[in-house]
Amino acid sequence: MTNTVVLFSSSRRNGNTGKLLNSVLGAVDADIIDLSIFNISEYDYEHKNINDDFLPLIKKVLTYDRIIFASPVYWYSVTPTMKIFLDRISDLLDLPDLLDLGRGLKGKRTYVLSTSISHEISGSFINCFKDTFNYLGMKYCGYVHANCSDDYIEEEYEDDIHHFVNLIH
Repeated sequence: MTNTVVLFSSSRRNGNTGKLLNSVLGAVDADIIDLSIFNISEYDYEHKNINDDFLPLIKKVLTYDRIIFASPVYWYSVTPTMKIFLDRISDLLDLPDLLDLGRGLKGKRTYVLSTSISHEISGSFINCFKDTFNYLGMKYCGYVHANCSDDYIEEEYEDDIHHFVNLIH
């Protein structure tokens, strides 16, 4: 089994973010989890949503050493589905029975893969991840970003992809 998992969130699996991910997967052995196929409810202070798909999913994610978070930039932020997933990590910090699961995130190596219509990654986008990883004791290891204002053109990002792959290995 591979030690790398991709948490993919986009409205199109074969859109620009998916294409960038496919370029990376040519050199990285990773399992892909498409967050859109899971029923993950928004964070609930009363935890009435505890029986949705989040707990089985996070338990699976915790079996990996490296986690790649893949999302296009939507209005300077992650996709709504990725945001809900990140918000639900709070369950692991709130509920006494889940604290050990939450501790399982500590030390995981994390990466971010993104696309947008800008040459540079949005500071608010990447800081959402960096701050979350720091708070949870996860190790942030880097990102790859592609400007897709004229669609994703793989040849333009060969060096960036190579650098990103080296970070993962």
